[in-house]
Amino acid sequence: MNIRVYKIFLSSALALTVSLSALQASDARPKRSSGGGGGGGGGSGVVLQTPNPTNPMEHNNRGVELGSKGLWPDAIREHEAALNGDPNNSTFRQNLSSAHLRYGDLLAGKHKWYEAIREYREALYCDPNNAPADYNLDNAIKAMGKDPTNYKVREAMADDADISGQFPVAIVEFRKCVRMRDNGMSNYRLARALYKQGKQVEAYEQLRTAINKEWKLPEEKKELSTCHQLMGEILWDVTQAAKKDGRGKIYLKRLYNVGTCYRRAVTINKDNSDAVRGLIEAAKEAVAVKDSFDNHMMLAGGYLLGGDLQRAKAEYARCWQLQPKSPALHKARRVYHMIVVKSPIASPPLIQDTLSKVQKELDVNPDDPELLVIYAYGKQKLGDEETSKMAFKKALSINPYILQDDKNTGKNVEEQLAKEKEKKAKTKIAKAEGEDGEEAGGDEEKAADAAGASGDDKKKDLPKAQEKPKVAKNKALYDELEGYLAKNDFENGIKKANDYVDKNPEDGHMWLLLAHLYYKSGDREAALAGYRTAAAMNEPGVDKLVTQVENIRVQEDLVAARNLISGGKDIEGRNLLKEITRKAPKFIDGHRDYLNILRKLNEKEEAEKEEKILRALEGSSAPPAQPAVQKVAEPPPKKEEGAVAKPLELKLDPKKFPKKTSSDQSNKDQ
Repeated sequence: MNIRVYKIFLSSALALTVSLSALQASDARPKRSSGGGGGGGGGSGVVLQTPNPTNPMEHNNRGVELGSKGLWPDAIREHEAALNGDPNNSTFRQNLSSAHLRYGDLLAGKHKWYEAIREYREALYCDPNNAPADYNLDNAIKAMGKDPTNYKVREAMADDADISGQFPVAIVEFRKCVRMRDNGMSNYRLARALYKQGKQVEAYEQLRTAINKEWKLPEEKKELSTCHQLMGEILWDVTQAAKKDGRGKIYLKRLYNVGTCYRRAVTINKDNSDAVRGLIEAAKEAVAVKDSFDNHMMLAGGYLLGGDLQRAKAEYARCWQLQPKSPALHKARRVYHMIVVKSPIASPPLIQDTLSKVQKELDVNPDDPELLVIYAYGKQKLGDEETSKMAFKKALSINPYILQDDKNTGKNVEEQLAKEKEKKAKTKIAKAEGEDGEEAGGDEEKAADAAGASGDDKKKDLPKAQEKPKVAKNKALYDELEGYLAKNDFENGIKKANDYVDKNPEDGHMWLLLAHLYYKSGDREAALAGYRTAAAMNEPGVDKLVTQVENIRVQEDLVAARNLISGGKDIEGRNLLKEITRKAPKFIDGHRDYLNILRKLNEKEEAEKEEKILRALEGSSAPPAQPAVQKVAEPPPKKEEGAVAKPLELKLDPKKFPKKTSSDQSNKDQ
């Protein structure tokens, strides 16, 4: 070989060797991939003892070895490869979370707060129960000049991440918001972020939790409606999967559940057009599968809510062909007729058709105030003011409260009739002979009071509804549901009760009876949701039932937490006890154990807060800590007509009805 050519070749080879050595010694964070290093080496020339990874367990072992040598970026890469290969392995998930935590601690020690915060959030995204990562994240945020204990600060971080599409970050921050304020809105936002990240099962479970929490109505009415709508959308996806797989019965059952979610969304917020469209689509598909009365009723309701009155009319006509004597159809058609006569888009022929049907019913029941009001509105729409006025007068003479909830025409009619009555009373007094001014004035005030008239210090309203004695709104339905309770026919009773609360969502006693049915069937989660709803509607005696069920459902968790702590797993036990205090906020034993573990772990600030809560519970009239022997005080029997039933005394055997898991619920849904 030519000497000159040989020298050039040798120089090139040396330059290439130097370049490769510099690249290998680089301290840059490697890209995360499933590939591993050579069998005997690691990053930065470190010699490793573990073999070249070929399966998830070997990737995990390689990650542990890399972590023991402080090579956290490489360790994270290997733990990610292990978890990707076996996503359900909890050990792999905890190891990955721990690797992110240790790397975050390393960065925080160098005051690289942004990078440390990123790693702590990665750790919490992998394992939400990683308490040290949560604690260190708070410290890193504090080092950035922000208050990590301020709900608004964490909410803003979560919202920013959600808007920018960084859903894992949003999930971590919304989880923190839920721990700070465990209400409906916080749980819904977390569920929404989980859904956007593609975690449909977790999102659905979080939505189920959200609807059972406290909501600030009416301020959060739209969000609560959207919560039910999102549940419908998730169920729609799994319904289509069942259809594709040819599972006919499961497909149809899920289709009904989809319709229920959308219907509840629209019941809460009638302006939720997406939920209306979803309800119509689900109902149309149900009708295509089975030409039944219930399916056509669901489709008719969807069309009615969507303002498509002609199609709603056609569906109700089909329902009449299938079950002409159905009470549900009778009630639904009245709602339809009322919407027609009030709708600004209803055509005169459609209004006239409604009036002709109402007229036939009035021929049979001439003193039905609801039919009279529908007839009055219809005549008013067609320009027959005189007939309309006469119908309104007759309806009010039968039931003075028939128009009380009407914020538009009904209120105007009431005021108009009151003014006319006042005018007649004044005219009669003025014509009376032999009365002096003082007596006339006194009689005039009495007449004005009787007519609902107003002076400078008189109100214009008619007698208020709350002055009426309270009676059961739907006594026949209550008796029917109590019959199911007495017969222990929980399956049919729950189905009936759900149908009733869908149609009467503001009836607190109906929710109470539904909760009793769920509780006696062993479904404590659903029972708790029913009791909370009844309590929100001021149903008497329900607050104690809510507390009792909350305490009962965490008994097994308390035993598990104590076993964890006795086995040396203090962090896991601490996290479970915190969850217990969240699920059962008045459970004294749970708060006492949580305080003890906080003191043991030297978490002083949290322990001080918990000590105040425990003192308040022990010094208040809170129920006993052991709900198994707790007695629910029965209210004295009511003597007025339609008195509601006594609250159920809860005495379920936890062994007979074990706590349901999320997997059990998923199987039930299928």
